[in-house]
Amino acid sequence: MKKFFAAILLSLVLCPLSLLTGCGEENYERSEKMMGTLVTLKASGGNSKAAVDKSFDELFKLVENVKVDVKNLNDSAGSGEFVKVSPEVFDMLKLSQKYSELTGGAFDVTCGAAVDLWRTARKNKVLPAPEDIDAVKNLVGYQHLHLKEMEQSAMIDLAGVKINLGGVGKGYGVDIVRKIFSEHGITDGLIDFGTSSIFAFGKKKIGIKNPRNDNELAQIIELENCALSTSGDYEQFFIVDGRRYHHIINPKTCLPTDNGIASVSVIVSGNVKSCGAIADILSTAILVLGEENSKEFLKDSPTQSVIIKEIFMHFVDKIE
Repeated sequence: MKKFFAAILLSLVLCPLSLLTGCGEENYERSEKMMGTLVTLKASGGNSKAAVDKSFDELFKLVENVKVDVKNLNDSAGSGEFVKVSPEVFDMLKLSQKYSELTGGAFDVTCGAAVDLWRTARKNKVLPAPEDIDAVKNLVGYQHLHLKEMEQSAMIDLAGVKINLGGVGKGYGVDIVRKIFSEHGITDGLIDFGTSSIFAFGKKKIGIKNPRNDNELAQIIELENCALSTSGDYEQFFIVDGRRYHHIINPKTCLPTDNGIASVSVIVSGNVKSCGAIADILSTAILVLGEENSKEFLKDSPTQSVIIKEIFMHFVDKIE
């Protein structure tokens, strides 16, 4: 908990510095566009190319499975029928349900209808009508998602409720690559999902930038065998009457978060199973909860206090 309160003073957003990482004779690096970002994988060692290429093969499969499974699940909402999904999608849904309960709904993958509403608003730069916001409030709630582990299937019990895995997908992708790297004996590498989700094999220096200034480097931190995820209001947003409306939605209000925090970065040890996905989930959940509620969450959930190595918060009043 001491690290939590101390780290709040840091106004940080993740920005990896590839120039600060070491280079060896057997380095291999590859980048691909997926999951709405540029994914870059770097590895050193005799199996580096095989590890990176296999990782991308599995990531492309994950992207396709998510696309198909989520569509099928959303299309079947309200039918009462369970839909069989891939093991990876089931894992994400199961982990998401766990953290929905732990965070009291601050993290919720059933907020797809609200996400779609605000995506349209950002595209048109026009605020949604109040009645439209009220309507989607009735279509959000993790209690509407039901899972059958033996059958690896899921069901949404209310028509119009939609699953969106944007708050866990990148972190889960990090875990897939992390496992493949380990199987190939990689001990020096970097998994970078567009700076929002990262895992460092070995020690890596990671630059931290100001979320209101892409060209400003606030600090350099050292990440070692840990996952780091950042959620913030600085990438997908539009401004109306001086107010920023972004893509991180509070599932309870179906509005973009507005609690004085611009971004949250969470570091989780690589010794924790699903550390990438958990970091991804918790960075979103803590941003939604806000400063005081997140303190209470960690106080009431001692396991999470152990899982989280550090939290960095960037407050709006410090940058605007």
